Amino acid sequence: MEDRQNNNELESLAKRIHFKSLPFDEKQAFNRLTDRAKWPVVISYAGKGNPAWKYLSIAASIAFLLVTSILLIDKAPKPELVYYETTAVPDAKTKITLPDSSVVWLNANACLRYPREFSEHTRQVEIKGEAFFEIRKDEKKPFIVQTDRIGIRVLGTTFNVDAEPDKTEVTLLTGKVSLYRKENLSQIADRILSPGERAVFYKSNNNLIVSTIRPESITSWITGKFIFRDSSLEEIMQELQRAFHVKIHIESENLRKQTFNADFTGKETLDEILSIMQISARYQIEKQKGEIFLK
Repeated sequence: MEDRQNNNELESLAKRIHFKSLPFDEKQAFNRLTDRAKWPVVISYAGKGNPAWKYLSIAASIAFLLVTSILLIDKAPKPELVYYETTAVPDAKTKITLPDSSVVWLNANACLRYPREFSEHTRQVEIKGEAFFEIRKDEKKPFIVQTDRIGIRVLGTTFNVDAEPDKTEVTLLTGKVSLYRKENLSQIADRILSPGERAVFYKSNNNLIVSTIRPESITSWITGKFIFRDSSLEEIMQELQRAFHVKIHIESENLRKQTFNADFTGKETLDEILSIMQISARYQIEKQKGEIFLK
């Protein structure tokens, strides 16, 4: 009976409480609440007094703690992005799945830097060396690849990037990509690549050269399958040394310009390919200090 009377008094008291809006300084209030949070909360209650004040004191203390917690959370610094950096070991290829399920293949010694989680508006990574990208399409979050001097902007496509100290090559297999200068994000000559095009950007003179290539040559270093059609020996050896991570020298100018048609789709070794081509090209093979010389 007494508890019911106390509850009725509490409800009656609560109905008579009215609040008036006052000027509010957020910074000052936060500083005061922060200091107040360090004090012990003391609730004193004389047993013979009105029990309603006991309940109001407890409720006010809880409300104060909740407001303090909310303000502290709101003022807490936002966590910084966490980045991963992966480098492919020599003579090996590395496959990486990005946070958006896009896939990147790293060639030997290539280095990829990417966040643990992409931001709300863009998906941005950095690359040094050679890598092949299979990007999942997301029109709301464009994918950006940064190299030392240029950037590649895509939505959903497959392309190859070879970022070396003196030049950067971008080869497109499917979709479309736009190229821009890293310094001011402006496009290079308003150039947008189409499938089967390769752009080579030379850092020494800021020159960009675009040419048409065989699409199947883009992924040969990943798949191990090589298809050559009217390709010069120089072009063939450039593709082989990218795939097998070895320097190949052609010492004869006439030999360098000879053209060949050949298919190697059984994942042959480099020695097997050179030996088979030697029958038609009639060159001599020498190996010195890990490099190959064709004479």
